[in-house]
Amino acid sequence: MIKKLGIIGVCLLVLAITISCEKDFNDIGTNIVNNGQFSTGSFPLELEITPIDLDEVRADNIGIGSLREYWLGVYNSGDYKTIEASFVSQLTVPANFSLDDKLSIDDTTDESKKVDSVFTLDYVYLKIPYTAVNTRATGDSEPKFRLDSVLGNESIATKINVYRNNTFLNTLDPSNPAQSNKFLSNQIYEKANSAEVLNDKGEAYDFTPKAKDTILPLERKLSNGNVYNDTIKIVDNATKRITTPFIRIQLDRNKMKELFWDKRKDVEFETAAAFNDYFRGVIVEASGNDGSMVPLQLGSNAALDIYYTITTFEKKEGQTNLSVKDTLPRTYSFAFNGVKNSIYKMTPATNATPAENFKIQGTAGTMAQVKVLGLNLNDADAINELKGDSNNNNIDDLTELDVDNNNYLDLKELAELRKIRGAKLLINDASLGFYVNQEISKDTALVPQRLFLYQNKDDGNAPAQLTDAYREIALFGGSLQNADKKPEKYLFRITDYISDLFDGSANDFSSLVLKVYNSPTDDAIKNNQIDENVSSRNWNPRGVTLLNGNTANGEKKAVLKISFSKEKN
Repeated sequence: MIKKLGIIGVCLLVLAITISCEKDFNDIGTNIVNNGQFSTGSFPLELEITPIDLDEVRADNIGIGSLREYWLGVYNSGDYKTIEASFVSQLTVPANFSLDDKLSIDDTTDESKKVDSVFTLDYVYLKIPYTAVNTRATGDSEPKFRLDSVLGNESIATKINVYRNNTFLNTLDPSNPAQSNKFLSNQIYEKANSAEVLNDKGEAYDFTPKAKDTILPLERKLSNGNVYNDTIKIVDNATKRITTPFIRIQLDRNKMKELFWDKRKDVEFETAAAFNDYFRGVIVEASGNDGSMVPLQLGSNAALDIYYTITTFEKKEGQTNLSVKDTLPRTYSFAFNGVKNSIYKMTPATNATPAENFKIQGTAGTMAQVKVLGLNLNDADAINELKGDSNNNNIDDLTELDVDNNNYLDLKELAELRKIRGAKLLINDASLGFYVNQEISKDTALVPQRLFLYQNKDDGNAPAQLTDAYREIALFGGSLQNADKKPEKYLFRITDYISDLFDGSANDFSSLVLKVYNSPTDDAIKNNQIDENVSSRNWNPRGVTLLNGNTANGEKKAVLKISFSKEKN
């Protein structure tokens, strides 16, 4: 976390020439020696924390390829907003979808090629892989998995309905095609045919997460009506071993026959553009007051699958009737591709936030503004450490800096110390800590593993990275710290940011914002380049209750603690 190290590092190593380095008296870390020329100390800065409650976050894949997680289901924790998590996605037409379903025996004079092939539509399913951990041990005869990050009550079924989306999903902004489009999590999508449900028999699918759902048994048919059994599974092509369990939602065969199967020779399926205009994707919608929610990765194995059977017939030499030559089970997979967006429908929390607490929740857009109220001028210990009398008039310079007479010195007022004292105040460390309310947020698996802090520039219109987020990545922090297997606190070190304000390198004293960290969109360095803009994307539904800066929270109240060194007169 070294700033201007080239000159200052030499100054520290050679103490005899410290005075000659006054012009580079800046932040150099926490290892300042308290010697005859410097004294050290620390003081807490009071914070004013105000909840921010947005109606939406950004949840599409435009510009980033894919979200790390798409959630499906209902999560009702009681202490945070209830989330009904759904998604919308375009589909991709498989390359061979316009294949002829019949080659007549009369189309060739080659006796060996006189084969009839008849295609029979069996089923249509949505196949959506879980995010799962393989727990299969050596010697296990059956596949074993553990579902990752299931939230909520797995014993309560969530209703899932599938609709045909009628809203055109465009990657470019229709009002300004030179700009990328965006879809927020509360986007309303028009459902085709008066919100006609595509589920089998028009009935909602009762969803409860099951790690054992690794095989889908199907009873398939030959062209003559005879039945045979088949199984669908997701396997590794090399080992043929099952790689993951998956959700399977059966769609209405007759509706999908009309929409897809019977039209596969038509112009709507000739190009991707034509298809995306004809069939604008699927809306997979969860609803309910309670249940469970799971993370999904809508990659190559997530698809709308059309299962069909090819029955091939041949006319053998010397025979006049056709006989069955082969039975071929096949699948047309319409992969979830193109524009995808998470949809979050939220209702208020059941339990009220306790006094002197505040909540943070990712997908719900629940954040907090953190304003540095400043140094309380009634804090005698801090005043004694900082005060000075540069004019030798027995007047405490700090009280003169309180221009708004609120009995606090905010960051801007404290920064004026450099003008009064010749820039002889060195910020060694600035740490911002938030303690967890362990009575509410008890489970480390249910709280965010990391929070994120950024600067709310231009009243929130230009959210920006703090300099520590890219200059001091290893020290910036924000990760959850546990104590006795319980969530304890989140700690940020913003020394570089505070030092820049105190030494005049920066002059934007905008408030800060605390939110749930979202990987990788919140990272300040992307593709080896600094990106100072902060995105509103978030796909982490977890929440945490934190103690605010009120004195009622005692030693666990939220504060910005600054450690400093100053040159003695």
